[in-house]
Amino acid sequence: MMNSLGFSSQIAKALTVVAIGAGSMIASHANDSYFWVVTQSSKMDVKTGYRLHTLGTLLQGLASVLTVWIMSLFIV
Repeated sequence: MMNSLGFSSQIAKALTVVAIGAGSMIASHANDSYFWVVTQSSKMDVKTGYRLHTLGTLLQGLASVLTVWIMSLFIV
């Protein structure tokens, strides 16, 4: 499927995999086990976890997507 979409080079395939990973971490919320690991390990209450952890993973995911997009402009 990637070849039919024009992602035939190894770099384009690698960027596609990185983009999938970046998109998968856009927002960690209460239905994600990572949310509970982080909030319980750092002794946050749920309200603080919603505010800090969800916002942090949102920013992390957006920065990752932006980085992949910029890399795709120069590499592919």
